[in-house]
Amino acid sequence: MIKKVLYFILVTLLIITSSSEANYKCSCRPERIISLQYPPLRGEDIWELQRELKLLGFYKGEINSLYDWNTYIAVKKFEYVNKLEDNNGIVDNKLWWYLGMAIHREEARETNKKEPPTGEISILVDTYKRKLIVYSDGEKYSEFPVAIGKSSTKSPIGEFRIIEKVDMWNESPFGDKWMRLSVPWGSYGIHGTNKPGSIGYAASNGCIRMFNHDVKILYSWVKVGTKVKIIGHRDPIKITHNLKLGDEGKELILFQEKLREHGFNIDLTDGIFGKNTQDAMKELKYIYGLKDDLEGDENTLYILNIK
Repeated sequence: MIKKVLYFILVTLLIITSSSEANYKCSCRPERIISLQYPPLRGEDIWELQRELKLLGFYKGEINSLYDWNTYIAVKKFEYVNKLEDNNGIVDNKLWWYLGMAIHREEARETNKKEPPTGEISILVDTYKRKLIVYSDGEKYSEFPVAIGKSSTKSPIGEFRIIEKVDMWNESPFGDKWMRLSVPWGSYGIHGTNKPGSIGYAASNGCIRMFNHDVKILYSWVKVGTKVKIIGHRDPIKITHNLKLGDEGKELILFQEKLREHGFNIDLTDGIFGKNTQDAMKELKYIYGLKDDLEGDENTLYILNIK
């Protein structure tokens, strides 16, 4: 009987753990373990590695995205100076974490040690400047440097909300905190990082990375429901089908933006066709004498200058 109870508890814990990992999973995790090989490994992760080692003074060579002999020696030097047990030149999650801690010590700043804002908080992420700006009652209150999505995996452009806040585990690639955004076409969030050398660059798979000491401050200020607007370059969007209540996606953001440009009330351009978007579309159809069929059809798109 006791064995059955223990088995049931173990299975339940495994299910909960698996579900939690699935909920917080995003594509910002380290992709692979890096080791000295021939021919040498190449990639953006090695570019980040070389930059971080260079920031810390261990790597003197060219940043060439190759895990070559010089990069291997730099890793070995870092392991030796930091008295790491696994002094083997292999780059895994643990080494990324130690690199991150070393850079955090170098980058720790006093400028954002402020009292929490007293007004309603909103956030603007400017991917052009790679800055996250906090507003209190519409007035700029503070700003933080961030890393944004690479050109091949851009950060989502639009207006979203924070829908989840999670304290992360030690050595997590998300750093200390995770704040999920209400992006309907993927798992995106604002979080810390074990690769602080990437801050200020287009380096992530779409998420917004912050220094761990900065993300702790932001995490303590915001709540679930806080508005987050992300601005930046966006690939062209085409609408190829009628839009209706319940639809989600990038097409809806363009549709919502155009409704707002034409003077109709849109709460957020969040890519979700909810009641607010439907009411705005119904008002447009009424004004132009169109059939109120609850769909964004070709006539609607034409009026909004989308087609």
